Amino acid sequence: MQTLSKAIDCLVMECDLQPCTIQQYRLAISRFSSWLGHPGTSNDLTTENVNGFLVDLQKRVTARTVRNYRVSITRIWNYLSETEGLAGYNPRRLRRPKIESKPVTSWSCDQVAILVASTESLDYKLRCGLTERDFLAAWIKVGYDTGLRPIDLRLLRWTDIDFDHNSISITQHKTKNVHTAVLGKESIEALKRIRSPVRELVFPMSKGGLRRLEVKLFNLAKRYGFQRNRGQGIGTLRKTHATEIYKTQGENAAAESLGHVGGVRTVRASYIDHRAVRHGRLPPSLGNKRAVS
Repeated sequence: MQTLSKAIDCLVMECDLQPCTIQQYRLAISRFSSWLGHPGTSNDLTTENVNGFLVDLQKRVTARTVRNYRVSITRIWNYLSETEGLAGYNPRRLRRPKIESKPVTSWSCDQVAILVASTESLDYKLRCGLTERDFLAAWIKVGYDTGLRPIDLRLLRWTDIDFDHNSISITQHKTKNVHTAVLGKESIEALKRIRSPVRELVFPMSKGGLRRLEVKLFNLAKRYGFQRNRGQGIGTLRKTHATEIYKTQGENAAAESLGHVGGVRTVRASYIDHRAVRHGRLPPSLGNKRAVS
C-alpha cells in the first residue's frame, strides 16, 4: 500500500511533466484525501470512492473542473496499476461529467483595427524603455498575424524572428512542439519600431503587467465603439486569427496555422467563432409540391 502523494512524487521522478500538471495532480489528490477524511492511499482507489468524490465535487465546481480531477486521479491510478499491481479501473463505470459546449466568440477584423488605432492615445513609457503605444501596436499586429498564445509572445526572443523571410519560429511553451508562423508587412514594421533599446525579449512584460495594460487599452477603445464579451482578454487575438484563416482556407489550415497538435476538433471547439462556422442547409421548398390525394 502506498500513499497517493508518494505515488505522485515517484511519477514526477519518472516523467517529464509540466509544473501546472504536477500541481493539478497534487490538488486532485489533496481534495480526494479531504473527502476521504484521511491521506489517500492506493487502497482508496475504488470505483465507489472515486465516483462518490466526483459526485460531491460536482455540487460545487463546473463539470469541466470535475473532468480534470477525474483525469488526474485516473493518471495516478494507472501509474499504480503499472508499478504496484493495483487492480485497474473500468472507464465505463467511472463517472464522466457532461461538459456543455459554449459558443466561441472572437473579435472581428474591424474590432482589432480599433484596438490598433486606440494605441495612438498611449504615450506612457514602460520600464523597458518602450512606449505603451508602440509596445501594444506591435503586440496586437503580431498576435493577429501569428495566432500565438500570450505566453509564447511574452517569451518571444529577437533571435526567433527571421526578418528576411518574415516569419517566427518557436518551441511552443504549452506543447513543446516547434511551430513557424508568418508575419505580414505591418507586423514587420511594428517590430522594427520596437527593436531599440536592445534586449533579449521582444515583449518583456509580466502576465500581470500585460493585463493592466490591456484593460487600459480596452477602456480607451470603448470611445471608438469597441466591445468585448466578459472574460475576453488580449488572447482573443488567437481566436480571431483562427477564425479568419478558417473563413478562407478551412479548419485544417486554421489548425496548422495555430500550430495546434489537437487537430481540427479542438480548434473547432475552442478557437473558431461560432458565427463563422458553416450553418445548416435549406432543403427544396415544399410550396410547389402537389399534395398526395
